[in-house]
Amino acid sequence: MKMQFRKFGRQFFFITLVLEGRPQALSRLVENAKRPELLQPGEVVKSLLLALHAVYPCATLSDSVIMPDHIHFLLIVNYDLMPGFNPLWVVHRVMDATEQIWKERGQAPAPPEAAALLRAAIQRGRDRAAEIKARMMSQQGCGGAAPVRSTLRFDRHAYIELSFDTRQLKAIRHYIRLNQARALWKLMHPDRFVRFVNIRHAVLDPARTWDAMGNLTLLGSPFLFHVRLTLKKSLAEHEAAICEIVEKAKRGMVPVSGFISPGEVEALKRLKVTPGTRFIKVLPCSLPPRYDPSAEDSRELAADRLLILSGFRNTRHISALAMRRDPATAHLFRSNCLAMNDLAAALCERAQTRTDRGRPHRLPPEDERAL
Repeated sequence: MKMQFRKFGRQFFFITLVLEGRPQALSRLVENAKRPELLQPGEVVKSLLLALHAVYPCATLSDSVIMPDHIHFLLIVNYDLMPGFNPLWVVHRVMDATEQIWKERGQAPAPPEAAALLRAAIQRGRDRAAEIKARMMSQQGCGGAAPVRSTLRFDRHAYIELSFDTRQLKAIRHYIRLNQARALWKLMHPDRFVRFVNIRHAVLDPARTWDAMGNLTLLGSPFLFHVRLTLKKSLAEHEAAICEIVEKAKRGMVPVSGFISPGEVEALKRLKVTPGTRFIKVLPCSLPPRYDPSAEDSRELAADRLLILSGFRNTRHISALAMRRDPATAHLFRSNCLAMNDLAAALCERAQTRTDRGRPHRLPPEDERAL
């Protein structure tokens, strides 16, 4: 794997390591605690991650969380100190050293010893690489020393994401800090994190394929209303509209929106801190098979306040980075957002005009006058 980026200044790497077979061996989830309770194998991982800076002064461990079957951590690398630093290679050596300790002793080493064990694993990796290269040069095959085996073993597919801007970095740190809470929400309310496919409902356009996650009963509300706040106005100019949206939601109406523009994002923030409100979030892209909602959305899904809805089965998620790099991708995202707003508006219109025993659903007269 070649890391394509400029190797100077500080770079931020978001790294995920997963146990092979996903045994719940590293830690234990604890309700109302900020972090999981570490078991002995997890203590070993922590000791080696903390030893990284002693071995590589250019690398600093930032935010981290050791979950029962995987690890997330943010590594800050100063490439002005070591331009040749390869985070993927080093992460594999951390896995080797961890498995060696699991096999031979099981207990976490003290900081100086952890650094020495990590250096030894790095040297073994270099020796293995040199031996493989020598065998290839002499055409004797490419075997090399067998990797260390233990009862616990990491999946060798390490997931590394390079952070490009402060906004993404903030999101990654937030994700790490709330990782245990998200896991507990999913454990306590698994039914609320089920991905529904090919759903059918009277308010949904039958010409599209709809997927969803969350509270499907929200589609049955006769009081759905579309929220669309233009980018052409500032938050101050949208203030009256945002207050009206929150007031409607407090009275039992259900806002439907992509919640993408700054005004819509602000409205969603206020809805989330307003007790009793419910909302439908429409995506301008597909809901992938392994959809992982954000920490904020996970909280609302667990509380049964949110429905995430997608009518774009064949459109992949488009990242902010992809839009910045490719004007055609940005144009596609904008087109999808416009189509999404049309779908959301049509959905709300169908909900308002549906009849029950020949009578349209209406708000109570006092609420209707208030609007």
